[in-house]
Amino acid sequence: MSRAPTRGQLYAMFWRWHFLASLLVIPFVLWQSTTGTLYLWSEWWMDVSRPELRFVEPSAARAPLRDQVAAALASSLLVPATAARPAHSHGATDSSPAAAGAVGDPQNGIPVDSIIVADDPHRSTTVLLQSSSGLSYPVFVNPYDGHVLGTLKPTEWLPGLSRSLHGGWPLGKAGSWLLELAASWAIVMIITGLYLWWPHGRSLRQALWPRFSAGPRILLRDLHACVAVLFSVVFLFFLISALPWTAFWGEQVLLRVQMALGQESPAGFSPGGASATQIAAASPSLDEAVATARARGVKGLLEIRLAPWPGAPWFMTNRTASLADDRTVLGDTRSGAIVGDFRHDDHPLIPRLVAVGIHVHQGDFGPVNLWLNTAFALSLVWLSITGIASWWIRRPKQALGVPPKVRVRWPRPLVAVVATMCLLLPIFAASVLAVAGIEKLARGFWSSPEGERC
Repeated sequence: MSRAPTRGQLYAMFWRWHFLASLLVIPFVLWQSTTGTLYLWSEWWMDVSRPELRFVEPSAARAPLRDQVAAALASSLLVPATAARPAHSHGATDSSPAAAGAVGDPQNGIPVDSIIVADDPHRSTTVLLQSSSGLSYPVFVNPYDGHVLGTLKPTEWLPGLSRSLHGGWPLGKAGSWLLELAASWAIVMIITGLYLWWPHGRSLRQALWPRFSAGPRILLRDLHACVAVLFSVVFLFFLISALPWTAFWGEQVLLRVQMALGQESPAGFSPGGASATQIAAASPSLDEAVATARARGVKGLLEIRLAPWPGAPWFMTNRTASLADDRTVLGDTRSGAIVGDFRHDDHPLIPRLVAVGIHVHQGDFGPVNLWLNTAFALSLVWLSITGIASWWIRRPKQALGVPPKVRVRWPRPLVAVVATMCLLLPIFAASVLAVAGIEKLARGFWSSPEGERC
């Protein structure tokens, strides 16, 4: 055991861990690729499928935003969050929660996720409310006459549904933990896959081109490996930049690191979720805050949130195709005065890097970003399919084909990599300990006399 492992032994060991990591990661990859692609194109789909809710005919004067929000909140009393509402249906005959299936009465605190105001004069205003299922659902308002255009079920609101599914809904924090665990093992899959692909006896150029004349087994493996190598850096970027969104690493690990290093965002963060009562109380200041933000040059789609705790400001962020135009503006809920105005460069390094990752994930940098993200998602589906097919044709007949364990001493660089991952990713560390414990128990059981008799 003290001798350095041979290249063949290392290959067998990496192949085993690549296989085991893939068993966990492939379902995650397929799920995240599908839900992520749906989210990328969800806004476009809503424009195409429900133009009567998304678009309006511009007029000379606009209704005050506070009146638009009030109309949306009033309509939520008459319409269940689980049923679609026709346009201008203010004359509902039975508005009781029991009959309508409403989430609740505004006086009792319907959570308001956000208010979305476009700078495009042809766009409606959207007020997103939170349903009891945890999904948001939209109420669309004509910004010129203040009339409600309609609403959608939470399951019909594709931007909210796809984003929630992508983030682990309906499992809540447990779903986020599972996604973080799978992301950690995806990094293992990439590292082991790169080792398995690394050319021995071939040039780098040759290793990046599939061997079309080497037979179906070699060709399928090459088609899998070459695409995986080409996208490996992108895959790592998406995995690492997604970690700040997770419930454990993002909310526990990263937050503490930022506090320790003095890297907290000066703008803070707002989850939204203020009750309709709180929104109504603060709404007289809303128009002033938005008008001042626009006068300060805040461009693009404006998303406005109000947290439920006392003293929370109007938290306004924009969505544009340029980091230079990135803004977070805080408005006082009593006067509407701007009490904070932060550009991208006003944030410390870590929040800036997190913001870049969010923009890339969402495809905010225009059509090229959208199409590249889509191509990347399709490449992950391709890798999953070719990986499964390659295993299937190579596995022994009537066997799962799990690579056998190779008992070798791990090289120090490999030990350092795994130790670093365990230090940076606590959920991954817990899973490594669990795997080691299960393996030790299984080995003890099968090597015992009782185990042998079984």
